[in-house]
Order: sequence, then C-alpha cells, then structure tokens
Amino acid sequence: MRSIFFTLVSALLAVVPASGQDQSVERSSLFALENGDQIEDAGVIRVAGGRFARTESFEVVRRADGGRTITSVITGADGSYRVEGKWVYDANDTARSAEGRAVYDGTPATIMITSQPPVAVVSVSSGAVARTIPAPCDPDCLIDMAPSALPMFTMTRLFDPAGPDTQTFRWIGQGLTVDQVLLEGAADLELVDTGKVEGMTVSQYKFVERLTDAESGAQRSFAFNLWVDDGQRPIAFGTAGGTLGVRDGYESVPAALPGQFD
Repeated sequence: MRSIFFTLVSALLAVVPASGQDQSVERSSLFALENGDQIEDAGVIRVAGGRFARTESFEVVRRADGGRTITSVITGADGSYRVEGKWVYDANDTARSAEGRAVYDGTPATIMITSQPPVAVVSVSSGAVARTIPAPCDPDCLIDMAPSALPMFTMTRLFDPAGPDTQTFRWIGQGLTVDQVLLEGAADLELVDTGKVEGMTVSQYKFVERLTDAESGAQRSFAFNLWVDDGQRPIAFGTAGGTLGVRDGYESVPAALPGQFD
C-alpha cells in the first residue's frame, strides 16, 4: 500500500467551514468536522433510470492524523429510501471502520463494522433485534455498504502500478437498503486505459467482484468499470449490466472512454 503524505497548510489547525461546501452536496449527519480536518473532495454521483436510480452525495475529509473519512447520503430516485454511510481509513488507506444508517423494508437500522485484522466484526441493530457477526479480514479487508459507490474507488488508490496487472482486494460489508451481510468478497482490479478527456487525465479500471453468500455458500460475480482523475477522485462507475453512475460535471467521460468488461 502506498503512503499518503499529509501537509498542514497553516500553523493554525482550522476547520473548513460548511459555507465553503458545494451547496448541492447533502452533508451526512454521521460526521462533524473537527480542528485540523480538511474537505479534500465533495460531489454528487447520479445513477439515472432503472430500478437502481439514485443520487449519492459524498464528502472526503482528510483528518489531522493523515487518514481519510468518507461520508455518503444516498437517496432513491423514487423517494423510497434515504440512507447514510461513513467509512474511516488510516493514512495508508487501510479501512478501519464503517457506520451506517440503513432502512430495511421501512424499518430504520444501524450498522457498525470494525476491522481488527485478522478479523472484523459486523454489527446490525434494527428495532429490538441486534446481531454481531465475525468476518475474515486477513491480512486486511475493505468495507462495503451497498448501494454506495464510494468504497469501490479506494481500490484505485491502493492499486500498485508496479505490481501485477491484476490485483485482488478482499471485501466484507453490510447492505444499507437490503439486510444482507458480505463476509467473503473479493475483487480483481485491472488498469485498462488512461486518456485525456477535455484536458483532464482519466484512468479507467475494470474489476470482477466475486461474492459468497453467507448462508448458502453460493458464489456470484459482477463486472464493473471505474473512472478516476489523476488525483484518484471518483468520476464514474459502470456495470456490465448497464448501470452507470456519473459524477455531476463529468458526464462526457464514460462516453469518451467506453466501458470495457471483457
């Protein structure tokens, strides 16, 4: 994993004010800025059309300790759900924890996932029902809370250009809109293209996600593409099934670098 170097731009550790935020970005209630925190990125990803249509407002905050906190607010296009997620990473982009405010069949639920390799713990509380499940996390793992797109892009930050062409990342997680737990996920990531789009350098990755059902043991796989800029900021994601999520202001990118799934 590559190190992230954090530089303070002032001797006074100032909080970035909310007034400096893009007003189209809905802020999650799961995180409050503290002294030394800096908003590194913020935006809105939109999935248009189909049963997966939704908007996802997100913020990426660089904390004073050099780590990142990502927050997300996801709203179904039909208004049927509004959920929130928070992911905490250390300065090496290792996932440390995640927290979610979920909705299952109209019932609110809370999620807490903590990573302490070689194990992690997935805890879910909904109404009077609560459960805690151990998950494998050896030597490490990333944390998913579908339908958020943001955790996927952490893989591009961790991808080593000097390493193998295909690099595998382990995943655990818990759904925000469907009560499903992920205990043994894996994604094989590959850099497939880099090009210029309207003067911006864009890298395009593809990966195949392999999921094992926690109850039946059945395995499924799904193919994705990810597009990021040269600062590893998320631009878009796409699936082989035709779902496309694009960040506001970057609608031309997937057309200029079409999806590659084979």
